[in-house]
Amino acid sequence: MPKLDEYIERVKHLPPAPTVAVQLLGLFNDPDRDIDRIVELISIDPSLTAETLKRCNHGCDRGDEPASDMFEAVTRLGFYQVYCVVVALIGSRTMTLVRSNYTADATRLWEHSVTTAVTASLLAARVQVLEATAFTAGLLHDVGKLILVSVEGVAYAQMVRDSGVFGSAMGAAEEQLLGFTHAALGARLLARWDLPEDVCLAVKFHHQSPAQAGASQRLAAVVNFANCLAHEIVDGAGGAPAAAEISPEAMELLELTPKEIPSVILQVNEALGGVQDLMQMKA
Repeated sequence: MPKLDEYIERVKHLPPAPTVAVQLLGLFNDPDRDIDRIVELISIDPSLTAETLKRCNHGCDRGDEPASDMFEAVTRLGFYQVYCVVVALIGSRTMTLVRSNYTADATRLWEHSVTTAVTASLLAARVQVLEATAFTAGLLHDVGKLILVSVEGVAYAQMVRDSGVFGSAMGAAEEQLLGFTHAALGARLLARWDLPEDVCLAVKFHHQSPAQAGASQRLAAVVNFANCLAHEIVDGAGGAPAAAEISPEAMELLELTPKEIPSVILQVNEALGGVQDLMQMKA
């Protein structure tokens, strides 16, 4: 942990902890959650308010009056959709660690992250995992890569491009180069940001057997599968050995067979059509 903390401290412009997202995620576990409290939390941040209103009004039917305040926006969109906007904006802000110098890499990584989040949210119900928790873990699972590119600069980005490594192979290359992986580094950052432990563990073990995440293995299985499938969707079948990297334990926990993977990909592609605004979000 000290080694990871020291490395994180080397980041020059690390975004602040996403306190609003953490508190909103906590409200998902409260059956008596108060919409006024949700509105209050989002309204703390003007950019969150603007993005939520923008998305709500973008989806209005022709002739409908646009939402003029947060209460109306939250009521129309629903808590989960609003939460996705909040977490996506936080993720987009974190992308600024690399976006200015590595535009192409940042664009592809953001597309991969959103695709992983959408896939994870679709699979969550199969293992009785909260949809919002799965979306969060999926969206932030590669945050460690942003830190590595921010600190190591072109050296790390070039290593990824030149070697074409993916999954466990990338982890081995990172261990050799740095002594830790992007997964462990990302999990440590999320722990410092006070994200729930199950999210941190799912991120830490998203390239390994879900069993290593202990009580959080169901969420880890979801993120492992979603990450591999996102590589298949974003990079194409030849871009990464995605299917080979899916943990057999993850498949078992999700009660999926290889024959069902094409069907899941179709579902994900359909769902991605409804989140193009998240794909385009900028900090």
